[in-house]
Amino acid sequence: MPALLAFFEPGVRAQGDPSGGQDEKSEYVNCTTCNHKGGRECKSCKNRQETFRESGADFDSELAKCKTCEGSFVKDCPKCENPASELPQKKRIQELADWTAKQRARVDELVGHECMHAQSRWFFITFDLKPMMVGKIRLGTYELMHLYIKRMEEFRVRFKEAMEVSDADIPDRCELYMWRDGRDQALAAPKFTGMGASGAGVKLMGASSVYSMLFEKRFIKNDEDLHRHMVHNATHLLSSQLTPAQWIGKFGGGWLDAGLAHYFEFKLDEKCTTYCYQEVATQMNFKGGKWLVPIRKMVAGDRNLTSFPTLCTKNTDGLDPKEHALAFSYVHFLLEGDWESSKAKVEDGKGRGKALTQVLRILKQKKDTREALRDVYGWTGLSLEEKWKEWVLRTYPTR
Repeated sequence: MPALLAFFEPGVRAQGDPSGGQDEKSEYVNCTTCNHKGGRECKSCKNRQETFRESGADFDSELAKCKTCEGSFVKDCPKCENPASELPQKKRIQELADWTAKQRARVDELVGHECMHAQSRWFFITFDLKPMMVGKIRLGTYELMHLYIKRMEEFRVRFKEAMEVSDADIPDRCELYMWRDGRDQALAAPKFTGMGASGAGVKLMGASSVYSMLFEKRFIKNDEDLHRHMVHNATHLLSSQLTPAQWIGKFGGGWLDAGLAHYFEFKLDEKCTTYCYQEVATQMNFKGGKWLVPIRKMVAGDRNLTSFPTLCTKNTDGLDPKEHALAFSYVHFLLEGDWESSKAKVEDGKGRGKALTQVLRILKQKKDTREALRDVYGWTGLSLEEKWKEWVLRTYPTR
């Protein structure tokens, strides 16, 4: 039960309750107006409360605007005084006010206008996109912000499960900034990532992982594209945060850096439509983001197919469009293929993620993929390539 609502239940103390563990009788106040609870649920915030609670957020900047409850979701009873409910309510109001003031000073003053912000256990988000259709329902900016907080938290769980890691392996919160205006992106990206604001998306990767993006219709046409885009880029952040914190894409680990990001967006709806570099995005010609058939044709034709020993030496920004697809497929094989190895053990469906996480950690030590394959799987680059080709030809669709 969320702490801010716990005091609605008679005899239940909220977190931070300063009553010092007094018994229930000392908390009881005889008041028929509030049914002895010290307050009533704020009707003005009913819809907002449902959105907030459904997303799993801890804070958002819009809650404090309610003049009735100031973001606590509780209207204080005017007929009685009940410290058991009032003190946790006041504490929540103050925490929310302090958090909101911090974001206003940190972000809003920078871009020169008020933005919406939210925070959950593992993500902070500044959300400034226009209302959008999600399925057949049009969601406003507030609802979209909480939808993406929820989606990112759910994705983080999927990432952990696939890579067979725990929260202790990725212990830091990610920051996401989502802009509709190029001017805001130009101001925010250098400030929060320390990088220039060229392009639609700018990332800071490592323990403090940040992504600042500009919504551009030519690359992101709808909510489905945006969802894939955010999962793709959140994968970059999480894989760089995974201990030891380091981004492998800048010293020869591009195949795994890009391959993981494409793999997780593929797992949403079997499409890959996101590219971190615009020069790649404008060249890509796999229609509709459907990659399996084109990849199989590439393997079957064996023409202009970059060998894995060559692919695995490139940085992320050095991969061409076809090599992005190959990188995805190698990760697809390593996480889902029916391979066997002399070293990596797979039992009851477990072990593939653990093995790939080991590879990721070896690359973070600035060792090459050849060494990682040998140590984790007992393979060479060419033996991996042969196993992968056989699997693709056997399992990928022909049309």
